[in-house]
Amino acid sequence: MSLAQPACGAAPNYHGCLALPETITCKVSSESAGYVNMAAVARVDLPLEELASKVLGVCGKDSERIARIFLRGSLVSGDSRFRWSPFSLASGQMAALLGRFPDYDPKREFDIARCDRMLLRGMRGDFEISREVGQQRRFLRRQGFWDPALALLAEQSPRCERYSYSDCADVFAADLRGSALDRFRELGRLLRFSSLEAQVRVLPASQAALFATRA
Repeated sequence: MSLAQPACGAAPNYHGCLALPETITCKVSSESAGYVNMAAVARVDLPLEELASKVLGVCGKDSERIARIFLRGSLVSGDSRFRWSPFSLASGQMAALLGRFPDYDPKREFDIARCDRMLLRGMRGDFEISREVGQQRRFLRRQGFWDPALALLAEQSPRCERYSYSDCADVFAADLRGSALDRFRELGRLLRFSSLEAQVRVLPASQAALFATRA
């Protein structure tokens, strides 16, 4: 069921419906450097859950803020702006929608097998290394960067700091200081790409953010 156009300018609501709408018709445009590119606007039927995940990426499980964004009918997520006909949900429907998404668990333990990327704070700003990139080996190297680097970070007892709804992953923080930092810098030589190696080899003391998906 797609979102119908509101009558007489009023925002539609689903208070009398037993089921949530399956899709929301959105206009998606590119936004770069704060300017909206109206030359390329796509019209898509976005699953309500996918739209909600983008909203949660902005405000988390704050039902009042989510309701205000649904009623505003506009959201900027990444480099895209989403616009839709404003709508509202009953409190029970909002609770049912939010129940589809995981909750932050500060006691959650880090699982190496579920981690697929790390975010590092370098001298020139944050930079990311994904599992795919980290596992690539340099010419004549028998080992890649990813496995030993992740094992080293796991030794630092990563702490679960939040759940990222935009990334669909728990975010863990691991300290990189002292001898652990020295060892991590040395592992940079295993990276296939010299630009990443250069950033890792001069990495300052900081925290690495580890993104781990849930089963």
